[in-house]
Amino acid sequence: MPNCQGAQGRFGWSLAKLRIACFVLLGAATPASGAVLLSIPLLRWLCVAWLATVALLIHGLSRRACENVVVLLVDRQGIFDRRLMARHIRWQDIAAIYPVDTVRSHVVDIELRWPKSTLGNARWPVRIGAYCQIAFNVPAVSISMLLLDGDVSDFLRAVAQYRPDLLHHSNRKAPVETHP
Repeated sequence: MPNCQGAQGRFGWSLAKLRIACFVLLGAATPASGAVLLSIPLLRWLCVAWLATVALLIHGLSRRACENVVVLLVDRQGIFDRRLMARHIRWQDIAAIYPVDTVRSHVVDIELRWPKSTLGNARWPVRIGAYCQIAFNVPAVSISMLLLDGDVSDFLRAVAQYRPDLLHHSNRKAPVETHP
């Protein structure tokens, strides 16, 4: 997949990060593969279930690696994360983007002005964020950059092109910084 990060605000799956995630899952499967040889039937079945779960997760990562799509898009309409919703989160729906440590963090948290209406048609795991923001004053939406091309600084740089006023004052200068 061509590198689609950067000033355009387009982020796709990172093949290098997906490869690392597969190696981590392979490491998680190693103890179970040895424990399958044990003679205790219940433990053997638990190990088989463990290995099947790891295989399903690796299959999901493999599917993502084969997709040549933009997963996260920051443009003049707002933020579109296809993992969350089938439409943009419009700029006018966003109240603020929480402060983030651009060197260590892989997630950007977003506070919405009208969380129930903005997330009303989303899948229920995403829609729960609206109720959490209302009840507990936590961000309604979290956008992970963990398996995507680019990092939090790239995302903040893309947001700063369209709505720098939404960034926390500590992150207004952050999009200029890059980490090694």
